[in-house]
Amino acid sequence: MNKRTFKKRSYTSMAALFLAGTIFSTTGNAYAATVDESTCQDKTDYAIEQVKETGLVTLSGTDQFDLQKFADAVNAKEDGQQKVEATTNVADQRDENDPEVAMDEATTETSESDQEAATDENTTDSVEPAVDNETAVDSEESSTDATVSKGEGTEATASDSEQVTDDKNLITLYPDQTTTDETATVPDVINKPNVTASSDDELSMEDLNKLTPKTYKTLLGKITGFIGDKVTDVTSGIAAALGYPLLFSRFGTQALSDFRTLLSPTRYDVSNTWTSLDEQYDPEHSEEYYTVAQDWWNNEAVKEDLSVPYYDNVNKEIRATYVAHPESNKTVIIGQGWTERPDWIGVVSKVWYDMGYNVLMPSQRGQFASDGNLLSFGYYDKTDWKSLVNKINEMNGDDGEIIFYGQSLGANTALEAASEEGLASNVKAVVADAGYSTLPALGASLYNKALATVNDPLSKLIIPIHFDNIPFLPYEKIMKSVNNINKFLQGFGLDDVSGIVAAAKTTLPAYFITTEDDAFIPDTQSVSMYNANNSAIKKLWILDGSVGGHASANNAVAEYQSNIQAFIDEVNKANNLKVNVEVTNADSTANQKVA
Repeated sequence: MNKRTFKKRSYTSMAALFLAGTIFSTTGNAYAATVDESTCQDKTDYAIEQVKETGLVTLSGTDQFDLQKFADAVNAKEDGQQKVEATTNVADQRDENDPEVAMDEATTETSESDQEAATDENTTDSVEPAVDNETAVDSEESSTDATVSKGEGTEATASDSEQVTDDKNLITLYPDQTTTDETATVPDVINKPNVTASSDDELSMEDLNKLTPKTYKTLLGKITGFIGDKVTDVTSGIAAALGYPLLFSRFGTQALSDFRTLLSPTRYDVSNTWTSLDEQYDPEHSEEYYTVAQDWWNNEAVKEDLSVPYYDNVNKEIRATYVAHPESNKTVIIGQGWTERPDWIGVVSKVWYDMGYNVLMPSQRGQFASDGNLLSFGYYDKTDWKSLVNKINEMNGDDGEIIFYGQSLGANTALEAASEEGLASNVKAVVADAGYSTLPALGASLYNKALATVNDPLSKLIIPIHFDNIPFLPYEKIMKSVNNINKFLQGFGLDDVSGIVAAAKTTLPAYFITTEDDAFIPDTQSVSMYNANNSAIKKLWILDGSVGGHASANNAVAEYQSNIQAFIDEVNKANNLKVNVEVTNADSTANQKVA
């Protein structure tokens, strides 16, 4: 072998080994902490010897080795640098710990570059950083197949659970902008009103149960307190028994919806989408858009009726309206609001249809078209959504992107469904518009508003009067009674349908949206869920000014659509991330080499 050939093969082997070493850094570190040292030593020697002898080593998914020793076994003897470009494709799959970024394939190609060496006797390896901060992938673990190759048969292949990191300045990662088209980005937080959450937004039944009863020091006070306590037990129980069917049953919610419409006949008038909209949100565009959307839904949208059996009862069905988008396998599943009329959410669904999505709008258990008499506020519906996903995948293929979306109660149902284990890998993200943090927190907010309407006129009397509770109806007792009734009838408590808990459990990319002028569910509750969420990609958008009230963010349709699309583009970019890895040769003063 002549000197030139030996030099070329040495450089090739060195580059392959160093790239393999950096890619397998996480595996090596994890192995050192958990695997028997003697086993580690055997695998390391085998990997080193195979590369030295043949230039090729293949490791199976269970093989592990001491990365540090493997990397230290090769150092450059002569001056010069070698540039290695690695391309990693992040596949659309999720594991239980990190549903967002699971790497399935990485192909690394080694190419020689004619660069001048600018080193002296004391110069060590250097890396020229090239970082694009537009996209960052936060991933603790990734499932990777990596291949390092350079002409003349030099190749190293490994399969294991690994992470590509910027470790000890040996490699530089940056997204390859050729993977996706240039798209608009949306900030992680848009919160011009600077809304912050408080402990009130995290109120739970457990908190209410911990409240201690008021104590009295005098005998008269104790007698009065005892009587009052027994009386309010009865009055609160009656209020809960009367209110529960109104809030939780099919008949009650539909009657309440009709009553609200009677009080406000223009409640579902499409003109509401632009008449209260601030100029900053382009009301002229919204008027044009929703006028067309109303006509589209009434006259053009081709609607199909779909159904799936209850997840736990094949004798009952969840029914949904489906609108197919021509030649698209992307689908959005839309959760409807508590008393939101189905044809209204149909008009809003054009926002997604125009983004290229098939639209599936299921009624929840006990709501509108679906079977059942009681609403479970997402508790049972989250499992039904898994059946809906399976149905969609049967129709459109399991490679079609699925997004969970909902408004108000539908937002919480979407979050509950997103927190479920065993979701199909093509469920990519959840968008929660105007959801509640917890039912006790929402109830307390509404109760305090009702209390204020009682106290306001009384405070203007000559002798002002102020009540701490609505007379004979203390909030904590009403909620305890409602909770007990629900446990008896449906088998779960109100804390089991907590938006905060669902947001904390889901690791799907999540977008929380609300409006400053929401008078029904405080905007602070979306902030609370955003804070609780642990997704690698999560965003919060609070629309300031006049938008239209509860669940009205979609009125600002131009910005609404563009922000959601930018969020999904970011998710897809992360799921299909392509990175370049730049690695330099080892210190030219080192005295070790590859044989």
